[in-house]
Order: sequence, then C-alpha cells, then structure tokens
Amino acid sequence: MRATTKRTVLLCLIFCLGAGGWLSGISAAMASTVGQLSRIGGDRTNRVIGYGLVVGLPGTGDQATEVPYTTQTITNMLRHMGINLPVNTFMQPNNDSAVMITGTIPADARPGQKFTLTVSAVGNASSLRGGILLMTQLHGANGQVYAQGQGPVLVTGASALGGGTSLVVNNPDVGRIVNGGIVEVPLPPSAPQAGITLLLRKPGYVTAARMVEAVNQIFPGSAQAQGPGVVEVRAPIGMNARVGFISALQQIPVSAPAPRPTIVINAQDGTVVMGSNIRITSCAVATGSLSVSIQTTPMVSQPNMFGRGVTVATSNTKVGIKTHKAHLFLLRKSASLEDVVRALNTVGATPAELASILQAMKSAGALHARIKVI
Repeated sequence: MRATTKRTVLLCLIFCLGAGGWLSGISAAMASTVGQLSRIGGDRTNRVIGYGLVVGLPGTGDQATEVPYTTQTITNMLRHMGINLPVNTFMQPNNDSAVMITGTIPADARPGQKFTLTVSAVGNASSLRGGILLMTQLHGANGQVYAQGQGPVLVTGASALGGGTSLVVNNPDVGRIVNGGIVEVPLPPSAPQAGITLLLRKPGYVTAARMVEAVNQIFPGSAQAQGPGVVEVRAPIGMNARVGFISALQQIPVSAPAPRPTIVINAQDGTVVMGSNIRITSCAVATGSLSVSIQTTPMVSQPNMFGRGVTVATSNTKVGIKTHKAHLFLLRKSASLEDVVRALNTVGATPAELASILQAMKSAGALHARIKVI
C-alpha cells in the first residue's frame, strides 16, 4: 500500500510539475479541463441564517406600534444583560430594526475564518444606512450554531422623503457586512474515501464519455461514468496523496462538445440575448400589429324641468379596431450572428415582437437554436 501511495504521489508530481508544459500545451488547443467542466462532490459551501438587531439608525428604524417584535427583541436583549424594565413599560424607539442575517461559510472553513454577511430588514424600517448589527448567532440547516456575526452595515441604497414626495435609489433595506461573520464551530469533516465524485456543471453523455476517456488516458482504469452528470474516479486515501491526485486530475484537458445554440428571452422586460453560434435558414416573416382603442365619455341624463325623473350619470363608450399595414421580409440563410442581427433589424420590431418572431421561426424550423425563457 505504501509503495502504491508513493508511486501515486510521484505520478501526481510529474503531471503537476514536470509535465506542466505538456498539459498546458494540450489545454491551449482544447476547450476545457476537468476542473472547468466539473466540481468535486462533497466540496461544498454551507449556508447559515440568523435573526438579529441593527441599532444606531438615524430615525429610520422600525415603528414600535406597527412592529411589536422589535421592542420584544430589545427587551429580551436587555434582560439577557441584566437590565429588567418596569412592568408595562412602553418603548417607541425608531433607531432600531429587526433584521435577518444570511451568509455562506466557505468549504473546509475553520474557527476564526471570516465571511461576508447580508443583512435584510424584517419590519418597516425605511433604511439600514448607518446601523450596526449586534452580535448574532448564525445557525445551519440542522439548527446548530456554527458562526456569529457583528459589525457596521454597508448600504448602497438611499431614500428621501419630503413634502409628500419620496425618492428611493436601489434598496436601502438590504446591506452587507464584509467579513462580518466569524466561524466558531468547525464543520463536520468529510471522511476520506477511495473514490472522487466529479459532478458535471452541464450534464451530458458526450461530455461524460470524453471526460472518462481523458482521465483514463492519464490514470488508466480509474474513471467510470455513472450517468450523464456523474463520473467516479478512484483515488488514494492518504490526504497528501489525495490532494496531489486531485490537483493533477483537474488539469487534465477534455475536448468538450460545443455548447448548444441558445436564445435567452427575459419575459419580464423583453430582453433578448443570442449566442454567437445561432443559425437560421431562409424564411419569410410578416410582422404587423392590431390596436384596439376604447374611449369612454362621461354623460349626464337630465329629466325635463317639470318631469318626475331622476338625474342619472351615464357614459358613452366607443370601441375602435385598427389594423396596421403588415410588412413581409425575407430572411436568407445566415452563417453568423451578425447576419442574424442585421436581418432581424430590418423588421424593425420591438423586443416583445422580436421574441414572438423568434418563437415563430423556431416552430417553423427556420431557427436552429434552443429558446430559453426566464
């Protein structure tokens, strides 16, 4: 076993150091490496969350009459510090805000390591600018405390109110505390195993097969595909040998397939983004518009002077439908994104109409790309 480990370490050092130029020469010709196409299973970050209190706000905190849990938090904090308020004491602070704190602990973090926190207002505070987060326990998904957070809140948003007019820039109710979280409890270490699981960032049978082939060329018989998104690789158990093996493994070049042509359409604002490998075949596109107008005129129906009728408010509604002239364009077979953009610009359509045209071209078989709506 020791001899095998020594040979593995020596092999790793050869590929990391001695064969670095050979690997870099191949990777320059290839598109990606194992490290770029996959991530190691189990090597993950850990999210934490906590509830805390931001103090020192310049009158922009929660309103005590509308957010009772803020005053309850202050009372509990003072009681924890040995200060007992008289019974039926009514507080109306406006410089405090109840907040939720979220953060991500890096993988393999140790006690004392710092990370960035995101602070978000829970109540009706108008801004967290100028506030300081008091010490807060941060819990993991299992409820255990792994870290604690504290520090001044950095807010990029701003708000102003005066004379019945308000102005808000970005979001003043969300801020960040750079290096405000400190790991207190070490995360459970993962036991060394004889295998390394590679999780493909973009699963695919072609990518998985080529990755297995590339790894087996360097480490014969060590890689085996478990599906389109998982590749298992045998590795030494010793930590030093394992680190060297992973270092060499991630540098192995893989000839990954070209990404599938994709058009992304944002359904919220109509943004359309197209990749560089979009292709179209010859087709004819007719675009036009249909507008419907409804005009309502308020009227009053008044009875005769000596009549016994009642004055009634009524309305006169006119509905009009207008069809605009449609334009027919011929989109010829294109070989570049520039040609596609130039051809679609001739239509002169809005982003929403452009999305409809692209979807119609896809249905007609003239657009050779995948449409993804977000």
